[in-house]
Amino acid sequence: MESKKFKGWGVLVAACILSFIPTGIMGNCFSLYMAPVCEDLGFSVTSWSLVNLIASFASAIGAMVIAGLYQKKNMKIMMVIVTVGSCACWAVATFCTAIWQFYLIFALSNIFQAGLTQLPISMLVTAWFEDKRATMMSIAYASGGLGGAVWSPVISKFIASGTTGWKTAMLFSAAVVGIVMLVTALILVKRSPAEYGTEPYRTSKKDASIANAQAQSNAWIGVSKKVATKSGAWFCVLGVVLCVGILSAGVTTHVPNFVTSVAQDGGKLQGTVLSVYSVVSIFGMVGGGALMDKMGIRKTVLAAAVLVIIGLGSLYAYSITGNTTLVFGYSVFFAIAMFLPKVLPAVLMSTVFGTKDYAGIYAFANLFFLIGAAFGSVLTSIIQGIAGYGITWIFYMVIAVLLFLSVSGAISGGKKLQEKYPQGDE
Repeated sequence: MESKKFKGWGVLVAACILSFIPTGIMGNCFSLYMAPVCEDLGFSVTSWSLVNLIASFASAIGAMVIAGLYQKKNMKIMMVIVTVGSCACWAVATFCTAIWQFYLIFALSNIFQAGLTQLPISMLVTAWFEDKRATMMSIAYASGGLGGAVWSPVISKFIASGTTGWKTAMLFSAAVVGIVMLVTALILVKRSPAEYGTEPYRTSKKDASIANAQAQSNAWIGVSKKVATKSGAWFCVLGVVLCVGILSAGVTTHVPNFVTSVAQDGGKLQGTVLSVYSVVSIFGMVGGGALMDKMGIRKTVLAAAVLVIIGLGSLYAYSITGNTTLVFGYSVFFAIAMFLPKVLPAVLMSTVFGTKDYAGIYAFANLFFLIGAAFGSVLTSIIQGIAGYGITWIFYMVIAVLLFLSVSGAISGGKKLQEKYPQGDE
C-alpha cells in the first residue's frame, strides 16, 4: 500500500480535533459553569450536580443510538446533524432560568454530543488502524487533555467578564464547536477504508511475537453484539469497565479534598498537585497506547496497575506523615496510568470482540463505565466517612488488582471467541 493512497492520517487528524474541540471545550470545561450559573440564578450546588449525572447517562444512551446510525447511515451527514443539535442546545441553555430546564437541555445536548466525542474517535481509529491502533487512539485522546488545558483559561476569562459571563462562554463554545466540526465532518471524516477503496494502516515490518499476535487480533472481523454479550469474555469486559470507572472517578474526584484536609492550607497545595497531574497524564496517555502496541494489553495493564498502587501508596503515606513531597507520587505515578479510562476500553473491545459490531459493543460497555464512575465517587465518600482516607486508598489498590485480573480474563475469552468464530459469526 502506497502511503499517498492512505487517507487514515487525515482521519487521525479528525479524531484529534474531535478530542481537542468538542471534548476539550464542552466536556472538560463544563465544571467551570457550576459556580457562576448557581450564583447568577440562585441554584444550589447539589441541584446543579444532578445536571452532570443526567447528562452522563443521556450521553451513554445517545452513544448506543448514534452508534447504530453511524454504522448504517452516512457518517458525515450524521455528524453534521449531531453538531448542529449539540451547539443549538448550548445556545438555548443561555435562555434557561429554571434548573429543570438545564436538566432537559443538557440531557438532549449530551445525546447529540455522544456523536462528537469518544464514540466517533474510537470508531474512526479502530477502522483505519490495524497496527499501532493503541498508539493512535492514545494520541487522539491525549488531545482532549491538551484541549482542556488550552480552553479552560479562555472559558474562565469569558465567565469572569460579568454576572452573565457564563452565557457568553456557552455561546462562544457553541460557535467554535459548530464551525470547526462542520468543516471537519465534511472534509476529514471518513468512516472506513473500504468505502474509499483502500486498506487500514499496517506496518511493513513486525516484531515477530507481540506485534504479529496483536495484528492478527486487530484484523479479525469479530462477532456480533448478540454473540459478544452472551460470551464469558463479556462479563470480564464489564469487570474491566466497572473497575476503571470506579477507580478513576473514585480517586480523582476526592483527591483535592483529601489533600486540603491534610495540608490545611486553604487549597494551595491541591492546585499544584492537580497541575502536575494534568501535565503528566497527557504524556501518560500517549505512552500507555504505545506500550500496548509494543508489549501487548495484558503486560501494559499490569504495569499500569503497579503504577496505580504506587500512586495510591503515596497518598496513604501522605495521610500518615503529612509530607507534601509524598503526595506528588500520586501526581506522577497515578497520572501516568490514567490512559486506562479511555484508551483501554476502546482498544480492548476490538481485541476481544473484533471490529464487526464494534460501535454497538463499545457504546453498550460505555454505559457500565459510567455506572462505575458514578458509583466510585459515592463509594469513596462512604468508605472514607467510615474508615478514613487511608483505608480508602488501600481499597482502591485492590480494585487495581481486580482490573488486571478482569483484563486477563477478557483477553483469554477473546481468544476462545476467535477460535470458535475464526471467520466471524454469521
